[in-house]
Amino acid sequence: MESKAISQDIEALERDLASLRARVEDDSSSFATLEQQVAELRENLLRTRESLTEREARLAEKQNELAEAKRLEALAAYEEDLRSQQDAADRVASAAADFLAALDAYDEETLGLRRLLEEMRGAFGSDERVAEVESALADEPARLRGTWEAVSAATKWRLDATVEETAATEDLPQDLQDIAQERKRARIKEYFGKT
Repeated sequence: MESKAISQDIEALERDLASLRARVEDDSSSFATLEQQVAELRENLLRTRESLTEREARLAEKQNELAEAKRLEALAAYEEDLRSQQDAADRVASAAADFLAALDAYDEETLGLRRLLEEMRGAFGSDERVAEVESALADEPARLRGTWEAVSAATKWRLDATVEETAATEDLPQDLQDIAQERKRARIKEYFGKT
């Protein structure tokens, strides 16, 4: 009886052992699979990190390219603004030359009208046509006063500002020069706000 019990114990132990061996094989196989997956994951992680480093470098390169493109665009815009301002200055100079030519022609016409008035006085005395010419010449200053004052004011502040700028650059420290520039900008804004 004792041998039968021992035999049964041995059979149970052999079954347990076989079961444990099967589990060891399964676990070993699973462990080998996990090790392979870990190795693959390690390899994937390494590739992903390399890709990340490459993308970061590419991003930094693109950001530098963008900054340079913006700088060049700003430079091009600056040059275009400068050309535009110079073109406007040329138009002002041309208009001023035309204005002076028109002013000379106006003065010639006015002098001619004054000579005509003297001739008419000598020929007709105090005729009504003489009175019409006298009236036209008398009305002339009032008719053009607004235009003369506008032209005078538009050029005066520019000339005064140039004198002030020259004095400022020669005599004042930088912070006071900055204040002078700010006042100049305010005067310009005020002038254009009135027109």
